[in-house]
Amino acid sequence: MIDAYDVLNLSFDADEEEIKKAYRRMSLQHHPDKVGASGSSCEEANAKFNEIKIARDILVDPDRRKIHDTFGIDLGEEKPELEVWTIGVGSMLSPMGTFALKTVVMRVVIWTLGWRYIGYLVLLLGMVVALLYAIDFKFREVKVRSQDGLPYVIGAGIAVGVVAIVWVWQLLADAAGIVYLASEVVDLALFLENWKIGLGAAITSFFVAWLVRGWWFWIIVLQVALVVVVLIAVSMASELVRLWIENVKTQHGDKLKDWRLRLRKQRKTLQDEVAELKNKMQDCERVGNGYAVDNIARRPVR
Repeated sequence: MIDAYDVLNLSFDADEEEIKKAYRRMSLQHHPDKVGASGSSCEEANAKFNEIKIARDILVDPDRRKIHDTFGIDLGEEKPELEVWTIGVGSMLSPMGTFALKTVVMRVVIWTLGWRYIGYLVLLLGMVVALLYAIDFKFREVKVRSQDGLPYVIGAGIAVGVVAIVWVWQLLADAAGIVYLASEVVDLALFLENWKIGLGAAITSFFVAWLVRGWWFWIIVLQVALVVVVLIAVSMASELVRLWIENVKTQHGDKLKDWRLRLRKQRKTLQDEVAELKNKMQDCERVGNGYAVDNIARRPVR
């Protein structure tokens, strides 16, 4: 943690031009190449130079400078309100939005494949893929039975399987969709490794599918509404943080400024006292050395 004003030796009301001039002066004075040539430590010189650059970056950025003037510290390049927004989006909005989107996709796929003609088309494509697999068809140096062509074969098989499930038993398709949504929350490997848990999950999926049958539209509407509510909440939280910072600066900015000025005066007083003590010690050393020389000169020669 640094005081950007002290690093650049600036007043707290310095404008942008004064900041740039101070940075140029200090960076030239403490540049690692120049300081290293004088025999000083390279690590110390680099640390000081980086400190000067950070101080300049803080003061030339209005938002970072506002935070620095309000709290006396630097919180980094990103604004606090943006950090709140990022946390809200990453921890709440993104998972909820992804879940709602997958729910919509799942229902659209089941609804679409329920149309006979679309189902026939998918079955026809599945038969074509099966035929190409049987003859090991080659297209642009890629064979259907190769590792590159395997995902297409698996995808066609899944599509045919979903069509068959939708046509045979609609409730089974809904249960499969619920399992697909549950995979967002629980790892499917857990169901596959333990048959008891898998059986319980299958029964639960059928029960939930039967329970919510005919309510999917309103479930999607509720999910979208929740996403909108969370979006509004995260936006309001971000704005409240910004307003709070403005309020703190208005109420306590002058107090912090006065406190930092007092610290500067105290530090200057201490530095003056240290310098005075050093001068006295040097005077004492000179007097002591002179006294020793006189004693040596006055000793009789044997």
